Amino acid sequence: MYRPLFTGLAGLTLVTSAALTPATAHAADFPGTLIRSNLSAVSKCIGPRNNETANGTPVVVMDCNQFWHGDGRDRSVRSFAGKCFSMAAGHPVPTPNGTPLVLRDCLSPVAGDQQWTFVAVTSGAPDGLFVLRNPGSLTCANVLNGSTATNTPVVMQNCSFRSDQQWFMPVKPRNFGFDEDDNEF
Repeated sequence: MYRPLFTGLAGLTLVTSAALTPATAHAADFPGTLIRSNLSAVSKCIGPRNNETANGTPVVVMDCNQFWHGDGRDRSVRSFAGKCFSMAAGHPVPTPNGTPLVLRDCLSPVAGDQQWTFVAVTSGAPDGLFVLRNPGSLTCANVLNGSTATNTPVVMQNCSFRSDQQWFMPVKPRNFGFDEDDNEF
């Protein structure tokens, strides 16, 4: 007589528990995307030099074949080789202009120099253009000297929102697990 009531309450507890537990997204839950440069007349993207995956590999402007994703929690930008978009190890603080960007193992928790926010160039990002800003240093990923040549390093610069700091995203960065500030209030 009491068993059906107990079973029903146990089932209700499971349903309630599932409903109240927040869904946790993981890196594998997000699709990859290209991070395409907005420099005129070229189709170049951010990627590791020569598609290398070793720690310290420079991040450069290259042909568009490197996909990136976030994990929805830690502001990282990750390659599918399991490395994070990072500032070069041992850079001075505050971050000087010209600090190179490299691939490095993602730390747990992710270090401040491995955290990035896609900030909309125009409120709401109707054009899909963003700067890639490090929230700790408030500096942005920038193509060195605005060059369009393959293997041009990507370095940190003061955020100016110029075209050599603009990156095109086909849809909202949060769809790929990235941190996003679309400047809509």
